[in-house]
Amino acid sequence: MAHPQFSISKIAIFITTLVTLSFSTTQTYASCAAPLSDGYFEGQTSQRVTNPWIPEGRVGIDRGLGYSNSGRNNAWMRNISGWNGIRQRVRLQPNTQYLLTAYVRTSGNVTDGYFGVRDARQKVFAELKFGSLPRYAPLTLRFRTGNETEYNVFTGFWALGQDSWVQVDDYRLTGGSCNDVDLVPANN
Repeated sequence: MAHPQFSISKIAIFITTLVTLSFSTTQTYASCAAPLSDGYFEGQTSQRVTNPWIPEGRVGIDRGLGYSNSGRNNAWMRNISGWNGIRQRVRLQPNTQYLLTAYVRTSGNVTDGYFGVRDARQKVFAELKFGSLPRYAPLTLRFRTGNETEYNVFTGFWALGQDSWVQVDDYRLTGGSCNDVDLVPANN
């Protein structure tokens, strides 16, 4: 008959070995900082659009009013005429695939809304046109950068002679990889 301490120590060694092997095979991957900042507008501390976002026309921030898609805040554009939008300058990797997403809701009379990316000189690089969106809907745009590294993410609309509005929330920009970090498994 085996000694009870001998069996318990065998079991303890087996469990320790199993746990050690499980942890040593787990791989963790480095992640890059997002090129877009404050995509949920939670960092906006007033009703005015502030850094990192840039206002274009009549725009503002709804803070804690219950109009957001998620969180407490969202951006809005509202006017009777002209271009009204927001944009943010981002640094992206050249010749790289990206995915831009935001949630947008509009008044029923919006027909000329635009969501997309401009180059450093504000020339449209890639965009998606939208119209009336009575409920928040995700807009998604896949694009591949050119040789440049500076772009502008934007959303806006042309108000055509009557009161109209757009609300936007939950921007995400994914793709690319880190210039200063190799994406290789890290041993933990």
